[in-house]
Amino acid sequence: MTMTVRTPNPEQRAAIDATGVVFVSAGAGTGKTRVIVERYVRAVCERGLPVDSILVITYTERAAGELRARIRARLTESGRPELARELDGAWVSTIHGFCHRLLKTHPFAAGVDPSFRVLDESQGRVLRSEAFQHALTEFCRDARPERLRLLATYRASGLRRMVTDVYETLRAAGRPLELPSGGGSALGERVDELRRAAEAALVETEGVPEAEPGRAQVTRALELLEQASPADVLLDLSGFAPTGPGKRLFAEFEEARAAVERAALDELAARDRDLLQELLSDFAREYAQAKVRESALDFEDLQLLARDLLQRSDEIREQERWRFRSIMVDEFQDTNRLQCELIDLLSRPWPAAAP
Repeated sequence: MTMTVRTPNPEQRAAIDATGVVFVSAGAGTGKTRVIVERYVRAVCERGLPVDSILVITYTERAAGELRARIRARLTESGRPELARELDGAWVSTIHGFCHRLLKTHPFAAGVDPSFRVLDESQGRVLRSEAFQHALTEFCRDARPERLRLLATYRASGLRRMVTDVYETLRAAGRPLELPSGGGSALGERVDELRRAAEAALVETEGVPEAEPGRAQVTRALELLEQASPADVLLDLSGFAPTGPGKRLFAEFEEARAAVERAALDELAARDRDLLQELLSDFAREYAQAKVRESALDFEDLQLLARDLLQRSDEIREQERWRFRSIMVDEFQDTNRLQCELIDLLSRPWPAAAP
């Protein structure tokens, strides 16, 4: 099959021709991926770089497959079928795919079982749920009043969601598993905003038949706010969310209601920080032990262990830096802090400018 290649426009040509560190910022459909394809083809066809010396990172497995196919087609069209065949071993993948390949290459240096498997989302979810149940059972075993109060405040499902969400957020950012110290509470301000939003919603929807179910729920919320409302009570206001065909009329009230829930959660989390930190640490330990028993890693493990390997081993870091003569990242806006650290570790320092 012959593929018709359009001539790049001036902006694309400038990005293709640019040397050194290049960052392309453009909207969807403007040809950013095409620029990567052309830069890759030029690197191997004109500069003579080996196919396995170029690292290309993209956001999804599907995108990586499409990018590989487009590069293969361009190499074939350019009269280099032998290079197109080499793409089967090329470093074109997601960041997780790269980390998986790196750890499989250096398992002992990374401290992992050489035959490790990667948990998919559903397997990881089950393992985390079981680990949390074990951690919570141990946490409440001695029935100390403050621990039972914590369980009564958040309920088991709320605690699980809070702890696992914080765990995943901190690990995705490559940060230590330490809860931040609480700042000043904004709960009072959020409650005042919710009260004003409720009163305004009742005025604006008066006489609107489809708004009646929502008006009843807003009225109940106002009644609650007139009482003394500690953070424990305001932690879950889902029962006051407007329903029915007219719920779109209460968008500002809904936004204010969600803000109160977040502020209540922040206030309670600050109050209970030490207990939550203990439970977070217990959960992390149980989950880590479960993965060891299964000889398994999750997606964040791939990134964290790869980063730690490159930071810890000067020899492997330099080996990988010399392996990759060019690094290209597609969809960079979807790259988080941890992934940026990985890419920085793989990039050779740019020579300092002469004074």
